[in-house]
Amino acid sequence: MGCSLVTEVRSTIGRGGHYSKRMAPAHSPGVPARKDFAGMASKPQQDPELSSRLKKTNDELKELQDSVKTGMINVKVLMDFRVASERARQASVAVQRWLESQGKGNDPYQLMNEVMKQRVEMTTQLVKDVARDLESLDLDFDTPGLPALNQAVRTLAERLTKLFPH
Repeated sequence: MGCSLVTEVRSTIGRGGHYSKRMAPAHSPGVPARKDFAGMASKPQQDPELSSRLKKTNDELKELQDSVKTGMINVKVLMDFRVASERARQASVAVQRWLESQGKGNDPYQLMNEVMKQRVEMTTQLVKDVARDLESLDLDFDTPGLPALNQAVRTLAERLTKLFPH
């Protein structure tokens, strides 16, 4: 990418459900370092080819979604594929909108409410799916990754309790 790291931006959702951004040091004491926050260039480079490639990828994902039919593969695998493809398409649109907003000199952070909304919706659906899989015994104690998921869900529950105390 070749851009200098200005600072780390962390997103939070406030009680009203609105996105806010706060500047944070590269590493806060007691908070594990995050590597998924991209640095921002002081003057973003516009790449018309990137927007075109994103649109083409989006169209190809839609075609793939339409071409994989029920009966070809296991229903759970098919549903996972469709959900993952749709999520990739949503992320692609978000990148396109971000670049367009930046290119017009607008504040692209206004798009974060929609990005966070989609993330919460996706997570909610995944949690419901995993709960259903546990209930149907498709998952059990020996399923790889389940202890890490348990810990992540517990941590999430703790954080949500602060937003929704009762």
